[in-house]
Amino acid sequence: MGAGRPRRWKLPFHRSAPSSPSKSSPSAPEPYSPARSAAAAEREEKKEEAAVPVEFVCPVSGALMADPVILPSGQTFERACLQACAELAFFPPGVGSGSDAMIPNSALKAAIGTWCSRSGRAVPAPPSAEAAREAVLRAMPPAAAAKSVRTRRAALASSSNSSYSSPASAASTSSYASSSEITAADEEVGVKPVKDAANKEVVQEQVETAVDPLEDEVVTKVMDADEEEVVASVAALREATRESAERRRALCTPRLLAALRRVLLIPRHANARVDATAALVNLSLEPANKVRIVRAGSVPPLVEVLRSSTSPPEAREHAAGALFGLALNEENRAAIGVLGAVPPLLDLLNSPAHPAPARRDAGMALYHLSLAAVNQTKIARFPGAPKALLAVASSSSEPTPIRRLVLMVVCNVGACSEGRAALMDAGAVSAVTAILSHDTRNTELDEWCVAAMYAMSRGSLRFRGLARAAGADRALRRVADDGAPGGVRRDMAKKALRAMRSEADDAADLTGSSLECGDGDDCAGSIVSDGLMSFRRRQRDLGVSSCGNTAEF
Repeated sequence: MGAGRPRRWKLPFHRSAPSSPSKSSPSAPEPYSPARSAAAAEREEKKEEAAVPVEFVCPVSGALMADPVILPSGQTFERACLQACAELAFFPPGVGSGSDAMIPNSALKAAIGTWCSRSGRAVPAPPSAEAAREAVLRAMPPAAAAKSVRTRRAALASSSNSSYSSPASAASTSSYASSSEITAADEEVGVKPVKDAANKEVVQEQVETAVDPLEDEVVTKVMDADEEEVVASVAALREATRESAERRRALCTPRLLAALRRVLLIPRHANARVDATAALVNLSLEPANKVRIVRAGSVPPLVEVLRSSTSPPEAREHAAGALFGLALNEENRAAIGVLGAVPPLLDLLNSPAHPAPARRDAGMALYHLSLAAVNQTKIARFPGAPKALLAVASSSSEPTPIRRLVLMVVCNVGACSEGRAALMDAGAVSAVTAILSHDTRNTELDEWCVAAMYAMSRGSLRFRGLARAAGADRALRRVADDGAPGGVRRDMAKKALRAMRSEADDAADLTGSSLECGDGDDCAGSIVSDGLMSFRRRQRDLGVSSCGNTAEF
């Protein structure tokens, strides 16, 4: 009995006031601590952020993007954060100078929406201007943030005296339906854009350099004057842009480019469109102006001139020439393609009803645009484009320069796998074989035909059967036998023949030199790239320039 009492007395093991809480008991609550609560919240927040894909997060704000836009640098940011960066004159890596064109990244926005629906999250809403500004200020160094705040306060205090509205606001009032595809910020050539809290469209310009009197005249006339004065001022601008390179660089300003956009888009200024497009061609002659013109939003009006059936033929020709000049800059090619320039250029090139100079400029614009992989797929996917190009190249009634330009575009399209498939679906192998077989004396076409055949043969098993059925071996053998020893054209013909015969040494070459670089890449050591560069060098030696527009209009 003595042993039973202690056991009955020790049965209650839940004590009301324990002297030392058991560390091993899972039910023992931990005492509240602000530090522990903050740490737990931070851990939960980090765990939640870690679940979000990195590509869905804005590099500036660190939050899920609601309105992602892509810059020419290739990076994607939240639109409101980029606008806040431009307002605060803070440009982190990848943002550029603040004047870059912002192209909506629709694919990423759709991917974010799909991910949110699958993960049970709410689709993010675009941040307010104040929230974006605070996010940028947090990302800035403390000294730079304090300086930006002081600068903005001083600018807001003096913004009431501004009498000039931004070109972006002028463009937003235009009737062009596709103007929402690109948002062009003002160039910082002596100008610092500042948003007003009451009116976000008001821009205060702090001019540090002298303004050309003709710029003020053109802008004033386009905004307020009657049609005759607008035509006269734009004609004077066309003549002024032909004077010298310095004058063209001085006149290529956001204000003047906004005025030219207005002339091209508003129907009542139709009589001045020829001179306006010619002025843009002249301005695009300067390398320093090419990116500036695209960033100012001048591509959509040029595309509209090409599309419109009421545009004068001369205006359409100048619009194609301007796009050709802008496409010479590598940074512009993707943006020009995104803004819809490829379809009207294809229509202009493939239509015999248009003048030869307009078709030539359209072909050169398409050639340079198709050097970008994104535009190669656009041409391949455009309904009927491969067949229309091959029809022009195969027509003996077409001028040889036009046929050569079409074959140059075909070679670029064949650099990607999707382009090769589209070309072979359209009968490119038989069409190019027919050109090689019938135009035996046209060595200029032979060069590009061989390059097109070699481009389609790169790693394609389907090419072998199509080439054999079309009898391409005879045409390629003629080029391989007649070419100079060691010539690029001869080497490409031999490699295309080996691809048809499925020889082992060709398989090693296709996997080692061509496919290593990937579709759409211009491999410096491949036969195709060396051959095209050789053709271009020989054209320059002969005085046939295909790499620049030097004519003034």
